[in-house]
Amino acid sequence: MGTRRWRMTAVAVVAFGLLAAACSSGGGTSSPSAAGGGGASASSGGGGDQTVTIKNFAFDPQTLTVSAGTTTITVTNDDSVTHTFTLDDGSVSQPVPAGQTVTVTVDITKTTGWHCKIHPTMTGTLTVA
Repeated sequence: MGTRRWRMTAVAVVAFGLLAAACSSGGGTSSPSAAGGGGASASSGGGGDQTVTIKNFAFDPQTLTVSAGTTTITVTNDDSVTHTFTLDDGSVSQPVPAGQTVTVTVDITKTTGWHCKIHPTMTGTLTVA
């Protein structure tokens, strides 16, 4: 019985992944392309503008360190499917269509995580220093 439940779960996960890939087009606010980011767990400098790149179903960098207050984050999606940049606290949720760049302005006072609502294994942390 446990093996059957595991197989059903695996089929559901694969079906969800195919559905998400099929829904790769969508709207969003785009801005001029900006690439960047360090290693997968690198921190970026604090303050003003920050950059995150999505590639191979991962955020790069996975951690940004910012000062408290308003910060602009430019998110570039180098994947062939739509992702989202969603703060765990619910204050921001922005679609990032495949091959596009969006700019998100956050007003943050404490450390919070972020994720992709479509692909929940994609995560990161916005650290307030």
